[in-house]
Amino acid sequence: MLPPEIILGLSCPENNPTWKAVLMLLEASIESETARAISLEVKGEDRAWYCGRADALNSFKDILLNAKDEVAKGNSPEVE
Repeated sequence: MLPPEIILGLSCPENNPTWKAVLMLLEASIESETARAISLEVKGEDRAWYCGRADALNSFKDILLNAKDEVAKGNSPEVE
């Protein structure tokens, strides 16, 4: 189960400015890492590293969104 602090923190409305700012920062970071990963200047393991960063950021965003949805439904999802 999620700790009460996370449940409380994710109980904010969708239009909460802090929530919107966090999502905007994650989106910008994902776009930046993806652009870097497909850049012609990036080669080999550096490309894999940037792809991994973009994937990790995207996964973290999905975790946040899924947890927020479950909290909004009154459920308390387990942390993987």
